[in-house]
Amino acid sequence: MQEEVTRREVVAVDAEQQKQNIQQELMQLRQNSDHQIKSKVKLIEEAEYNRKKVEEEIRLIRLQLESTEKQRESAETELQDLRARAEEAERQKRQAQEEAERLRRQVKEESQKKREAEEELKRKVQAEREAAR
Repeated sequence: MQEEVTRREVVAVDAEQQKQNIQQELMQLRQNSDHQIKSKVKLIEEAEYNRKKVEEEIRLIRLQLESTEKQRESAETELQDLRARAEEAERQKRQAQEEAERLRRQVKEESQKKREAEEELKRKVQAEREAAR
């Protein structure tokens, strides 16, 4: 009977030891779990912060892109205007050159007629002089 009591005491001590070991292991698992949870929460917060930073950078890039696009459109409009003005200036230049050429021909023709008229007048004056003699 004594053996049975001793055996039960040993079993009880072993059971108590196992219980303490299990409780200690459970406490260690909880601590590890809490540590992992905190670590993952920190990673999630960092990821959220980085996501917000990236979204802000994207927003700024979009604003810059819109501004650049408006500047490009403005520059294209100005370029079209300048091209139209250059074409008009070229047309006016050709028109002025044509007018200048027409006036040169007219002056040349009138100068030729004047010389011919002067020569004719000289011949008439010369003929009248000869006739008067």
